[in-house]
Amino acid sequence: MSRQRRPLAVAAIKTVHTAVFLAELSAIGWLVASGLLGRRDRTVALAAGAVAIEAAVFVANDRVCPLTPLTERLGATSGSVSDIFLPDVVARTIPIWSSALVALAALLHVRSAVAAAQGGPDARFRPDPGQHSELF
Repeated sequence: MSRQRRPLAVAAIKTVHTAVFLAELSAIGWLVASGLLGRRDRTVALAAGAVAIEAAVFVANDRVCPLTPLTERLGATSGSVSDIFLPDVVARTIPIWSSALVALAALLHVRSAVAAAQGGPDARFRPDPGQHSELF
C-alpha cells in the first residue's frame, strides 16, 4: 500500500471504529434505560446481542479491539478512537466503566423479570386492561 493511501486507510478505519464504539455505547445506554423502565422487547435483545458480540471479540483479542493494531500497522500513532473525543482518563478506563454499566443493566433486567414473574411492584409498567401490548 502506498504512503499516500495510508492516511486515507487510517481515517477510514478510525471512522468505522468510532461508529462501532458509539453504537456499542448507545446499546449499553439502552440496556440500562430499558432495565430501569422494566422494558423487555426486541430492541433490548438486539442491544444485548451487540454488546455480547463486542465483548467476546474484545476478550478473544486479549482485551484490545482488533481495529486498534490494524490502524497502527497502517501508520497511525495511536489506533484508539477514544483519544479523538474523550479525555485520556475516560478513554483509558472504558473497559472498567462500560463493564460496570453492563452489569448494572443486567441486574436491572433481572430485577424487572423477577418482579414481573411474581406479579410484583412493577405494575406501573403494565398496560391498562383494555389495551393490547406485545410486551406483557
